[in-house]
Amino acid sequence: MSFLSALKPSAASLKLNCQTMLVSFTIYLNLLILSALYCLFSAPPFVAIAMIFRFDRHKIAHWLRFFILWYGRIIIHFAVFPFVRVTYEDTAPEEKDAGIIIVNHRSASDPFFVAALGRNAVQTVNAWPMHLPFFGFFARAAEYIDITQITYDEFRDRIRSVLRKGVSVISFPEGTRSGNRAMNQFHGGIFRVAHELGAGITPVCITGNENIPSRKFKFSGGHVRVRKLASVKPEMIAGLTPFALKTYIREIIVNETSKMDAML
Repeated sequence: MSFLSALKPSAASLKLNCQTMLVSFTIYLNLLILSALYCLFSAPPFVAIAMIFRFDRHKIAHWLRFFILWYGRIIIHFAVFPFVRVTYEDTAPEEKDAGIIIVNHRSASDPFFVAALGRNAVQTVNAWPMHLPFFGFFARAAEYIDITQITYDEFRDRIRSVLRKGVSVISFPEGTRSGNRAMNQFHGGIFRVAHELGAGITPVCITGNENIPSRKFKFSGGHVRVRKLASVKPEMIAGLTPFALKTYIREIIVNETSKMDAML
């Protein structure tokens, strides 16, 4: 009896590992197939657009962000299907203006799940995404901002320029993914920029994707929720120090993600 009892946890663990491997294999295969098909069908219109605008770098970047947005939406709704369900909730649908979007960061998939927002946006990133094969090229061409390669003044000026074009800026101020339901401390640079520019901040919460994928890049099934909250207006931001603003936004996201986690 003791021998059989000892085997049960191993059998359960083996079954779980097999399920994870199957889910991971299927999702990565879907990613490969859908990425190839998307490139195949989007390349002709994108080349045509580039020729129409005479390869103007900024206009090409604008259209490239459009293609990236729809690529992200296809990935989060089709590549992970039927293992992962994605729900988007907008608590302030009337708010459409470009601004700074602050998002919590649990997983490497977060830059894909922000496609649920449907925004023309650039992302602020660390150096490594810029050096990825395939994805890195498009991130650079779409004018994503590598915060490791520029000074603070350049960072602020880049964001000012982006916002004036009516393009939002998506930032993950934790800097690195937590890998669980905990939230890392926020870096302060983006909040200092928001304070100096008088830019509105929109908090966005993502839950349910802690293991989609895990730190070992294995996928589990689940339900991912993306929730856009009401913006913090420029007039309120002006009344706070950058540190107080950082703390305030973090508390909003911590409280909201806790509520969302309790729904699972």
